[in-house]
Amino acid sequence: MLLVMKPNEKNIESEIVLEFEKIRPAITRLIQSQTANKMLTINLGKSKNSNDNDIVINPSILVNSVSTSKLDFKDLIIGTVVHESIHSMQDYKFNIDQDLKKYAEETTGLNDIEEVLEILSGPFGKYVFEVLIHSYEEYFFVKDFKGLTSIFEDMYRESFAQTKKLKEFNQFLTLLFHLITDYLTIEKNIFNKKVIDSFNETEKLILNFNFDKEKLEDVIELTIQIIDICRINKLLPDLKEYSLGEQREILETMDDTIVDELNKVLIPSSTNVTTGNTLQKFLGEKGKESDDEKLNFMDDHVSKIGSSETIYLPNGKVSKLINTNLPESFKNLYSNGIKTYNNLLEEWNLPILEVTNKIKPYFIHNQKRRRISGYDQGDLSPHVPLMLASGRYERMFEQKQRLSNKSYAVSLLIDGSGSMLEKKKGEVYPWSLSAALIGANYLAQICHELNVDFEVAIFNRAFLAKDNENEEMYLKRKMAVSSMLNSNYGSNAEYYFNTTNHYFIKKFDDSWKSQYEKFIGLIDFSRNLRSSLDTLDTVEQHPPASMFERGTNVDERNIMFSTKRLLEHGSNTKLLAVLSDGMTRGTLMDLKSSIDYSTRFGIDVIGIGIGDRGSWKQYQNKTQISQPEELIYSIVNITKDILIRNVKQSSGAA
Repeated sequence: MLLVMKPNEKNIESEIVLEFEKIRPAITRLIQSQTANKMLTINLGKSKNSNDNDIVINPSILVNSVSTSKLDFKDLIIGTVVHESIHSMQDYKFNIDQDLKKYAEETTGLNDIEEVLEILSGPFGKYVFEVLIHSYEEYFFVKDFKGLTSIFEDMYRESFAQTKKLKEFNQFLTLLFHLITDYLTIEKNIFNKKVIDSFNETEKLILNFNFDKEKLEDVIELTIQIIDICRINKLLPDLKEYSLGEQREILETMDDTIVDELNKVLIPSSTNVTTGNTLQKFLGEKGKESDDEKLNFMDDHVSKIGSSETIYLPNGKVSKLINTNLPESFKNLYSNGIKTYNNLLEEWNLPILEVTNKIKPYFIHNQKRRRISGYDQGDLSPHVPLMLASGRYERMFEQKQRLSNKSYAVSLLIDGSGSMLEKKKGEVYPWSLSAALIGANYLAQICHELNVDFEVAIFNRAFLAKDNENEEMYLKRKMAVSSMLNSNYGSNAEYYFNTTNHYFIKKFDDSWKSQYEKFIGLIDFSRNLRSSLDTLDTVEQHPPASMFERGTNVDERNIMFSTKRLLEHGSNTKLLAVLSDGMTRGTLMDLKSSIDYSTRFGIDVIGIGIGDRGSWKQYQNKTQISQPEELIYSIVNITKDILIRNVKQSSGAA
């Protein structure tokens, strides 16, 4: 048994400084020889390294190590200083674009290793990755020095007894460390089945793995495999079952728990997994963006929410809605999109001119005007003397000016949630969003030909895409805002992160011709998904495809926003068509009250169901299609019925 040689608690730091100065020359030479770097120095201090050759060790780490151990004081100082030096001197040249070729598609636009791990392995992947790197660094340095190995064995053996008290995932991380470093023989029987099953499956992977610091892609792939094992064995929570706010709270709690618990069983260090700083060694040139830039992204995003539209539901509920334009980069898909569009018309046997001819007469009839004239109509004409002289008394009063010279206003709302992009069982291609866009296009083209005011928008609830962004820019900003919101807003991050979005493809005053290219580009993406992006020459041309997220719509908010715009429009007849594959993520009662509100103010609301999901009972005017071939006929019939009703009610005058 080792003698306990421990300085007095009152002067422990000064004793550590004295002991450090005694061992520093020997440890410095050891580190210099192992790194072939004679310029390398080791110092005590609480500042950051002044340069790459300067290893600065925080004396507080040595105090913690000595204060919590019963081992020999000098051995503890040697072990802790060497441990800190090992994990401080490693240098990794990591470039996401060059070093992650297997995952190029998933990591486009990401800037550092933490973002990469979050996308590829989920929020828990960084813990496994840190332990892997930390363990292999230590193993390859220490294995050739028996005396040093003996010191580390004593230090880890002393702390290992506390492993059983840790949370299950932290137990697993500790066992993973010891599996690689091989300091201790692990007693498996003291752990539960979930931990041991995960450990046994991971052990098979580790035994067949060759660590190479130049091949970090392999370490990331191993991380993904280990995380999958932990999920299967239920060592990790299924975050999909929780809201975003709850997810953030879980992650924050796990962060705190891992830092606290692993600090009890691994040697304390400023660069190991216990503080989460290991990942800083992997920041490439692109990843060195400052927190200031990320904070600017967050502030801009939060400011946009603050200045966005306030939506008042009929029951008094209030929410925010951001309206913006569909990203211009969808234009880049136009040339292939027009081919896709024509192919779909042929594949689904959808007519072109015949449909226009079926609806056009009803639009035209409903657009007729009745001239307003007579002594009590309108405003007094400035030409009254001439009228009196010529005996044209009926022209003394001219027609009152209407708010608009258009008798119609049509708003087309298209569900832009991720479910609209999903393939149905047994199908090769998705069709829901493609069909909805083509259906909207038919109505839009009719409005365009008849000079009827109309607008087209897609709606969802997700992280907002800007109209000037490509996929890379979108993902960069999304990751930055996510991390900053989590740090600054905690459990309220969800409110700011996912917003209710109203992406205009065309506003009332826009030219349909000028917006048509990005509309057709969106049809190409909705049909071919990622393969449509492969046809582009560069990643800079990729539109932000990740802006579509599953199951995120709160339809009633977007309906109320469109209702407001229609009521402000100076038209007599107003139509609002909603094309969607399912129901709101809000409440059916709120959806119905929003539709009823629109109807009460003279707006004809049409619900067009795409696919066989969802209930459409809330819509008075509704149709549902289960195959894209049914699309145009269903839209034509329900629109025609409404137009005929309007003609009868107005006796031919809109």
